[in-house]
Amino acid sequence: MSGTAWERLRRIDPRVWDAVLAAALVAGSVLSFAVRARSRHELPDLAGFALIVIGGGSLAWRRRAPLTVFAIVGAVVATASLFGNWPESALLLWTATYSAAAYSERDRLLPVLIPVAVAGSVAISVGERFDRGLNWVTIASELFLTFGIPALLGRMTFNRRRRIVLDRELSAREAVVAERARIARELHDVVAHHMSVMVVQAAAARAVGERDRAAAAQALERVEESGRAGLAEMRRLLGLLDADDRAEREPQPGMARLDDLLQSMRATGLSVEAVVEGTPRPLPPGVDLSAYRVVQEALTNSMKHASGASARVLLRYEADALELEVADDGPGPFGEVEATGGRGLIGMRERVQLCGGEFEAGPNNGGGFVVRARLPADAETPA
Repeated sequence: MSGTAWERLRRIDPRVWDAVLAAALVAGSVLSFAVRARSRHELPDLAGFALIVIGGGSLAWRRRAPLTVFAIVGAVVATASLFGNWPESALLLWTATYSAAAYSERDRLLPVLIPVAVAGSVAISVGERFDRGLNWVTIASELFLTFGIPALLGRMTFNRRRRIVLDRELSAREAVVAERARIARELHDVVAHHMSVMVVQAAAARAVGERDRAAAAQALERVEESGRAGLAEMRRLLGLLDADDRAEREPQPGMARLDDLLQSMRATGLSVEAVVEGTPRPLPPGVDLSAYRVVQEALTNSMKHASGASARVLLRYEADALELEVADDGPGPFGEVEATGGRGLIGMRERVQLCGGEFEAGPNNGGGFVVRARLPADAETPA
């Protein structure tokens, strides 16, 4: 059967399959009952037919009301067995027992399964050995074969289905935790970058406010622009937390916006140049976003800790990877690392590792501080 045909069959309402199964079992049991009666040269017993139809027909509700169906089929089979019609109703009872065990919680199953199984085993044993006497071995055998085996198979199905549900719930919880961590990293990067730009520009405006009002006004304008951009990105990120938010959101930033990032950093007074080696090409979305955030965070650190210094961004496009290097000639962020644990550096490292890449940061051999990252660029990676 082709995959498409199988998918169409799986989409059919389970109640339809239950009705089809019930009809097939009723038809098979009735035919078996009629054949056995004819082989004995007897007239078919209408009561036997009625019991089979009632018991088999109830199986159409075997998933919606499994315990009720099991009780009905158990009563029908017990009655039919006393009249010698056990073989024709055996399949009905096995199906009902399996369904009860497969679709019922244990605390609701046992109070119904145990009394019905014991009473049914006794009735079946009486019907089968009416002329030979009754013993406990026969009852125990019927209890195990007729009720025990299908109940065990049903519980195996129940437990397997429960494990699947639990695994899905665990995967969903892990996905939520991962998404929250991703948003936290995004918020940190957005706030750290834009707030740093605002602080630098506000300090510049205060420094030149008295003697150069035009320069002060220009610096305050950059404060406003950075604040607006930061708020816009924060609204987009917080909108991801709202499951009912259907508003259009701006796309995630990537290396295509690198020139805008460099221009905003130059506006703060940081002298920065970019060098590209190799042929630029589109990157997987997760790698594209991570590369942009690493450059953004590294330049933000340079702006905060290397005042008056210059920075250099190197992008090297290789066949299967993108190498980044952001270096400055300032003193480096050692004070912040010691005081706060270097949350910015930790965030960059986490981003790169999530993409399956490599990250290092530390003093540069020629002075200053350098951040290096190697990101795989030949496969989709999580954002």
